[in-house]
Amino acid sequence: MPAPDWSPGNKEAGRVDDLLRAGRRLYVAGNFTVLANHAGKVVRRTYLASVRASTGRIGGFAPRINGRVYALAKARGLLFVGGAFSSVNGHARHNLAAFSLRTGRLSRKVRDLHIRGAVEALAATRRAVYVGGSFSSIGGRRRARLAKLSVSGGRYRVVRGWKPRANAMVRAIVVVSSRRIVAGGDFTSVSGRRQRYIVALGGGRRGRVKRWTDHPKAEILDLAISGRSIYAAEAGSGGTALRYHAGGGGLQWFYKTDGNVQAVTVIGRSPVFGMHGDNVAPRKNRKMSEFGHSRRIERHKLFMLTRKGKLRRWNPDLTSTEGVLGVWALCSGGGNVYAGGDFTAVHGVSQERLAIFRHV
Repeated sequence: MPAPDWSPGNKEAGRVDDLLRAGRRLYVAGNFTVLANHAGKVVRRTYLASVRASTGRIGGFAPRINGRVYALAKARGLLFVGGAFSSVNGHARHNLAAFSLRTGRLSRKVRDLHIRGAVEALAATRRAVYVGGSFSSIGGRRRARLAKLSVSGGRYRVVRGWKPRANAMVRAIVVVSSRRIVAGGDFTSVSGRRQRYIVALGGGRRGRVKRWTDHPKAEILDLAISGRSIYAAEAGSGGTALRYHAGGGGLQWFYKTDGNVQAVTVIGRSPVFGMHGDNVAPRKNRKMSEFGHSRRIERHKLFMLTRKGKLRRWNPDLTSTEGVLGVWALCSGGGNVYAGGDFTAVHGVSQERLAIFRHV
């Protein structure tokens, strides 16, 4: 994925911000305007595209969006898209839209909700869509960076009573159950209660704050759920991979790195983390300085752990040049791991911003 607008002052140009696999397709979202293959073919794709999940071949899905796409989710045959845009295929859609997964057409089930502020996080179930970001209102209703949509009359509408208030950006949301939602981000309080960077909320009518035992020390950039575990990607001075119990928020283990941990997915029962660092600690629950000579193991932008927090041998070698920050998006499916971000090479071979690791 080339980035013709990239410059030292615009290092996020071309970045892949989110990935989602649906059937044979991999949907790619981010800050790009073109896609290219290794044969040199270049096609225009504005902030959202699809490729074949098995090979990476560029698909025909080419919606016209006038701004960056940060977040993807799927449910009920729809692809939900969140970001910082105002128009999709010539129709007004402020920061949230939906497409049919079958036809690729813009769906009328999500009309223009006139969201004031960017959408950076989405999680969808058959019953609801949870929305997070930096917005202040949605569908004409005041909402502080968190909202819930449900279907009524064939359209998605804002749920009136569900209105927790975060005091800063929400970057990630996962659904534990219909009664428990977990969100992560830059916030330090939710609905007037101190909740540093991660919060559990009721999924029902009110979205009340629920118990979360152990809070991280820095911003949460991504979340993934697997069974009764939630894995979190933490920023900070040297990043941290975290495993929490989904029910009560108790910390199970932490794993230190020498750079922000920015993305997480799960393949099988093993979490995979993306970062901008090049080293990880030798074992879980061990501190490691971002700089200096504390013991460390090389892992370039990606690493895999067991569910018990043991480092696996899997060791793809990703390179980021010109100070760009590595892996920002991960997903898995069909035995593959998909990575996106602003890396520029894999194992020394040019591979810009999107890579497929097969049969992991």
